[in-house]
Amino acid sequence: MRSLTKIVLMSFALYLIMSFVNVLSQPIPNWRARLQLSDSGFVEFLQYFQIWNTITLKTPFSSSTPRFDTYIRRARFGLGGQISSKASFYASFYYDGIGKDSLTASLGNPNPEDNGKFSVRDVFFTYKFSELLNLTIGYFRPRAGKESIYTSAFNISQEKGQPSFHPRIHMVGRGIGRETGINLGGLALGNKFSLLYDLGIFDPNHPSIVGDNSIWSPLFTARILCMIGDPEMNSYQLVYNQSGMMNRKGLSIGANVTFQKRTSLFRNNMVYGGDFQLNYGPLDLLGEYLWLYRESVVNNTYFITRDNSYVIKGAWNFDLGNGQLLQFSIMHSATTPDKMYNNTGFNPHTKASLHKDFAIGVNWLIVGNRLKLGLHFVESKRHFKNNSGVDSQGIFRYINPSIQWMM
Repeated sequence: MRSLTKIVLMSFALYLIMSFVNVLSQPIPNWRARLQLSDSGFVEFLQYFQIWNTITLKTPFSSSTPRFDTYIRRARFGLGGQISSKASFYASFYYDGIGKDSLTASLGNPNPEDNGKFSVRDVFFTYKFSELLNLTIGYFRPRAGKESIYTSAFNISQEKGQPSFHPRIHMVGRGIGRETGINLGGLALGNKFSLLYDLGIFDPNHPSIVGDNSIWSPLFTARILCMIGDPEMNSYQLVYNQSGMMNRKGLSIGANVTFQKRTSLFRNNMVYGGDFQLNYGPLDLLGEYLWLYRESVVNNTYFITRDNSYVIKGAWNFDLGNGQLLQFSIMHSATTPDKMYNNTGFNPHTKASLHKDFAIGVNWLIVGNRLKLGLHFVESKRHFKNNSGVDSQGIFRYINPSIQWMM
C-alpha cells in the first residue's frame, strides 16, 4: 500500500511539472513587462527564481540520510531600463534561501524562522558616452574575477564555482560581492578580434575590510578581456553568459587585478588572476584561477598569506528543436587557504576556507535560460566547525533537481 501511494504521488508530481512546463513553454511575445516612456525611454520589471529540491546523501551533521529539502535557492525582483538613449539604470532585490533547513548539504544559510530577508542586490546607473566609454556609478560587483561577474541565472553549472565566493570576501567582505563605486568600461568590436576593458574605484565599508575605519583606503580594480572570433556580446554590458547557446564560435581570454593599499587590518590586499571562455558550436568550456594575497596586521607586524581559488567547467549542448537545448555539464572547483593552514582548512586572517567541488549534471533549456530544468550530482569536501566549535573537514554529497524561471 505504501509503495502504491509513493507511485501515485510521484506520478501526480510528474504530471504537475509537465503541465507547468507545457504552459510556460508556449510562444509568448515578451516575457518581461515593459512600460514605454517618452522618446526612447522605458522601464522593465524583472522576476527570477530557482527552486531546488536538494536530496542530501552525506553530511557530517547527520547520519540520517537521504534527506529531502525543497526551498528557493535564489530569487530576485527588480527593474531596469533607459532614461534616454545614453542613460540606463538597474535596481534589484533578493530573497534567497527561503525554506532551507540546517542539515541540507548544499550551500546557503538555513531559514528556520519566518523569512525577513529582502535586501538590495544591485543599484547602479550607467551613462554611455560611446561604446568605448561607459561610466557606471552605484552599488554593484567590482569587475574582477569572471565567475563572480556572471549572474547565477546564466551558468552552465547549477551552482557557481568557488571564484564567485571567497574572492568576494577577500575584496569587499560581503558574500554577495557588491560595493559602492565607479567603473569606467568599454567595448571595441572588430571582425575577428574584440576588446573589453573595465577600470574601477570602490569604497569598502565592511568591518572585515576596514577594521576600526581609522584609515580610508579605496579599492582599485582593472580588467581586460580579449575575444577572438565571435565576441561574447555586441554592446558593452555588465552581465555575461557562460553558454554560447550553440551560436557563438569564439575564444575569450581575460586578466584582472584588484589592489587596496592599507587599513587597520592589513596592507597590500590583492586579488589577481586570469580566465578563459571557449564557445564553439555545441561546446562550452570555461576556466579561471585567482590568487588572493594579503599582508595582515598581527601583533604590530605584517603577516603574509596567499590563498587561491579556481574553477574549470564545461558543457556539451544538443539541439532539441523549437529553440530547446539539452546541456550536459561538469565542473571542478576549489578554494584553498594558504598552505600553512592545511590541517585546519581555514585562514583566520582572510576567512578563506577549504572547499573543493565536483559536480556533474544536465540542464534542459526549454526557453533558453528563462525556463530551465536541472538535475545535478554534487560532492564537496569542505571546512566546517563541529558542535564543539573546532575546525574540521568533511564530505557533503547531494543530488539536486531544480527549476529556474525568469520573467
